[in-house]
Amino acid sequence: MKIDKIIINEYDKGFINETNLGKTKFLSRYGWYIKIYSGTLCGIGEAAPIPGISSETHEEVGYALNGFKLSLQDIDYDIDLEELLLLSDIHGFNINSSKFAIECAIYDLFSKYENKSIAEYIEPNFIPEININAIYSNRSTILPTDVNILKIKINNNNVFDIIEKVDMIVSCYNDDIKLRLDFNEGLDLARSIRVCKQLESYNIDYIEQPLSRLNIHDYYDLRMSVDMPIGLDESVTDYQSVVELIDEGAVDVLVVKPTITGSLKDIKNILDLSNQEKIRLVISSSFETSIAQNYICNLIAAFGIKEHCGIHNIKLFKKDSIPILHKDQIRIPIEIGNS
Repeated sequence: MKIDKIIINEYDKGFINETNLGKTKFLSRYGWYIKIYSGTLCGIGEAAPIPGISSETHEEVGYALNGFKLSLQDIDYDIDLEELLLLSDIHGFNINSSKFAIECAIYDLFSKYENKSIAEYIEPNFIPEININAIYSNRSTILPTDVNILKIKINNNNVFDIIEKVDMIVSCYNDDIKLRLDFNEGLDLARSIRVCKQLESYNIDYIEQPLSRLNIHDYYDLRMSVDMPIGLDESVTDYQSVVELIDEGAVDVLVVKPTITGSLKDIKNILDLSNQEKIRLVISSSFETSIAQNYICNLIAAFGIKEHCGIHNIKLFKKDSIPILHKDQIRIPIEIGNS
């Protein structure tokens, strides 16, 4: 395939309401789009590092994307998928959200050439629909009657206030919903144990990131002290971080954000390891626009992940589109969209 041109655009899109990215609230999301053109076809990808969480900065992503663009500007011969992915690895080295965006654009372009979804292009035996969890929010895309798995952000470390909040929220849903309570590193070990003990009678799917990502050793003690699964999100940054978490006995559920972990190969390696170690794996967006989220949907489908994943479950932007939901499922979008 001959690459005719590459266009890189910076964006800054306002959230409908103030939105948490980790512990911090933001009024907008900023990032980059990369478009790769071949004839009448265009593949698009999105890079949106998370301030304070991603290891790379917004500016570093821009440099990496432009480096990839410059590496192709004088090539006038047909270039294959493997060579493009190699260039993505080179220019996205240690800049994972850049690698994620470039790969997205590459797979979008090549799948369009074969008139397939990205999921089908990657894996012919993909699953056509994926499950998604709801988020407790007035911007939720899932009706309360259709919720099976509900994620609740907890921004309080008082156990009585937490119980009161959970009781108030679950009263609005079906009795059999499962809860994912996300503490965003807000507790210490002693309080985590106390909170989990108080929540034992609730239908908990898992407790997410109660301790700091720096306190990896405390997670083993927490798991040995409580009778509910512990999920880790901010602690999962790449394949090596997952190896360390597993070696420490620190995790029951891995929450993988492709923007953070990078390439399809990296995610597949993490998935293979989690299957080998019998550890659950959930894939989540990083509250990007529909370009990245639609690509993540296709990755979930290609990997055949049946867990309820954190994707397209909240209305984020004033101008953006999401796939049609059937209760808490999404049919895989054939095209990931345009910026």
